[in-house]
Formats: sequence, C-alpha cells, structure tokens
Amino acid sequence: MVKFIEKKALPSENECEFDHGDVDPATGRVFVAHTSDGTVGVFDIDENRWIRSIPDCAGGSGVICDSITGRIFAASRKEGHILSIDPGSLDILNRFSTGSKPNGLAVDGRRGILMTADVGDNHARFHDQKTGELLKSVKLSGRPRWCLYRTETDEYLLNIMEPSGIEFISGKDFSVTGFHEIGQKGPHGLAVNGNFAYVACDNAMLVMVDLRSMKNIAETELAGPPDVLWYNSMLDHLYCSIGEPGTVQVFDGKTLKLIQQETTEFDCHTLTFDEKRQKLYTFLPQSHSIGIYDA
Repeated sequence: MVKFIEKKALPSENECEFDHGDVDPATGRVFVAHTSDGTVGVFDIDENRWIRSIPDCAGGSGVICDSITGRIFAASRKEGHILSIDPGSLDILNRFSTGSKPNGLAVDGRRGILMTADVGDNHARFHDQKTGELLKSVKLSGRPRWCLYRTETDEYLLNIMEPSGIEFISGKDFSVTGFHEIGQKGPHGLAVNGNFAYVACDNAMLVMVDLRSMKNIAETELAGPPDVLWYNSMLDHLYCSIGEPGTVQVFDGKTLKLIQQETTEFDCHTLTFDEKRQKLYTFLPQSHSIGIYDA
C-alpha cells in the first residue's frame, strides 16, 4: 500500500504549475517541469529538500531521464528547445532546437536518441542526444500525448488524442509501423509492462492492451480524467494521477483491480516514481510542494 511520508514546499511562493517529472536512478534526484516558473525544479532525496531551479525552460513540459547515457532532458514548450542536463552537477550540457511545442519525450539510450513529440505540428522528431542533430521528423496521425520507448521490440509508442489510439514507430529507421485504436476517448497517460500497455483516457477509463494480439483485454473506470501513469514492476502496481478531484489511484497490473485511492490535492495531475528506491512523488500546485510516499 502507498504510504504518505511528508510534503516539502518549494522555496518560492510564485504561481505554481507542474508538468512531467522523472527520477535519476543514480542520484535519486527528482526533476520536474515547473511550467509557470519557466524552470526545472530539482528535489534531492538524500538532502530531503529542493536544491535548485534550473532556468531557461519557458513553458516546461516533458522531462525524462536516460539512465543509460546519464542525462536529463527537459522540453521548453513555449520556445521550442530542449535542455540537456547533467543530473550530478546540474550543469546544462546542451541546448538545441526542436519543433515549436515539444511536449512528450522518450529515449533510446543504447543509440543515444531523444524523441520529442510536438503538439504544435503533430510531429515526432528524433535527435542525437549529444549534438542535438535532427535525424528525422515523422508526421503523426494526430496530437501526441504521453510517449515512451520499448526496448523489447525496439519501438516508440505514442498516445494519440484523436484518432484515439497508440502509434508505433520503429527505433531502427523511425518509420511508422502501426496504429492501435483504443476505443476510448483521449488516450493520455501511458505505461508498459512487458507485452502489455496501459492507457489512461480522458473519459476516465483505464485500458490494458495486449501488444502481441493488439487487443484490449481489460478496462476499468477511473475517479476522473487522468494524466500520468507509472508502473511499478516490483509490486506489479499501476499509479494513476488524477487532478480532479485530486487523487492517486493504485491498480493491480494484472487485473486492473483498484487497490488503493490516496487523496492528494485539487489539480495534482502529475507524479513520478523511483523504482529503485520504491518512492512515489506527487507534484502539488496548490501547496507549492512535493508529496513523498513509500510505494
């Protein structure tokens, strides 16, 4: 069961709006797009405090850690660029342009590739992580939401808002290889467990997809319109963040049975998960803080 530990407030009391976050497994540091502040907030688990706000991320949206290359990437949706950040020193290693409104991010660490999913022109762009060189731009079927890279099949999965489904892109040559219709409205959060994908949809439905047969095999209702999904492979649990009414729902990864519902606060629509330390972090805009939980 998810167990609340404490909340840690941001040093600043400025307007607070969070978007995607991620955890660097080596340091345990939490990185989150502080959208309203135009920064990337950094929370250090060892020091148990917010330690830095990294600037130059206006309209911050996507944040992702590549544990293989040891880099953090943050997307500036307002200015159309990507920050490459060292998770230890917190130095900005590079800043490079991508589409006009980058949002979701995915990484292929083996090849050193960063994919940006752009909500301005509905393209996926593939960049060299070190140089920022644009390798290919791919037109998508519609507006992208959450996305990820699946190592087992060497492919990228992108939720598409409309038409409602998952788009598949080859990690080898960046060609579109398929599209699976979800049958629910507005796929948003996305997580993968082996041969199964979980999709949280805007109409408050959670769908489980068998990626071998490309069939929906389970569905369940959510407490409200969702945003982020994270999967805990150690416990076979799914964590779904819902901004209204303000809750995290925990589901069984095999059956989608609701295990627990934990109250956060209104408009807390995003969270991240540290698999190594089994810690869950919610980002709380009303109290300008991070909520820390044992998984």
